[in-house]
Amino acid sequence: MNLLSWNCRGLGNPQTVSFLKLLVKEKNPSMIFLMETKCGKGRLEEVRRILGFESCLTVESRGSAGGLAILWKNNTKVSIYNYSRWHISAHVLNLVGDQTWLFTGFYGHPETSRRRSSWEFLKELKPLDPTPWLCSGDFNELTCQAEKVGGPPRPYRQMEMFREALEWCSLNRLRIEGPMFTWTNNRNGINHTKEMLDRALGNPAWLQMFNNASCVVLPAVKSDHSPLNVCLDCKGNLGTSKARIFRFEAAWNLKERCNSTIKKGWGLAAPGISHTDRITRRLRNCSSELKKWNSAENRRSGIK
Repeated sequence: MNLLSWNCRGLGNPQTVSFLKLLVKEKNPSMIFLMETKCGKGRLEEVRRILGFESCLTVESRGSAGGLAILWKNNTKVSIYNYSRWHISAHVLNLVGDQTWLFTGFYGHPETSRRRSSWEFLKELKPLDPTPWLCSGDFNELTCQAEKVGGPPRPYRQMEMFREALEWCSLNRLRIEGPMFTWTNNRNGINHTKEMLDRALGNPAWLQMFNNASCVVLPAVKSDHSPLNVCLDCKGNLGTSKARIFRFEAAWNLKERCNSTIKKGWGLAAPGISHTDRITRRLRNCSSELKKWNSAENRRSGIK
């Protein structure tokens, strides 16, 4: 099973709906969470039919601002739990595996001065333990400066409040595939800015239930936000061969460029909510750089 989460910036444009239809055809999601739909229930019902989904819940926009929607197919049983202008929560039962968990599609307040209220609201949405919980959407905030390129630096306290809310909710980021940044201002030169505003987060119970889950950041088309494709079980994407576990080879220490490769990997951007998360990211960066370096060394030596 997989689901799409996207700040589409309005569904009034037929080209946006056409792009969404292509995404559905390619990724075959069982659920879609949409933000800033900028339309009402009638238009969402039309979009639902175009996309081939059986069910839909709409939180209508206020004029041309906001608007949320969740769409799902019959292969997944969805029971809406609660919703507001800023979120939709639903209990999800996978028909294969008989697993029940809570999904929350979340939209952080676009006004910085009101962002604190978003984090207090997010804390209220936290389910009772040990409910598996997946929370995905556009949070409109960063956890650290490494999640931003260009533009003025984010105020530290602003990011700290977001980190504190995520820690209080026990929400951790899913493994990311694709580019790290999910939003761009679409400007050129020194005015170009890109940030990681959209994310998929799971609590420990959910991450244990779906330990192969990942979040694929897709190209941004017809919106300044990238769609997120949350894949709950990505083993099928690895092919029939079993994924090899990374192990450091002692013999690599004898090679000239091994040390510089480790330093390069360790020095790459390693954003994270906690110190442990940042160390984990650095270790992954090192293993990735060592794999690429070792493959290049093997090709140079004629080893297959």
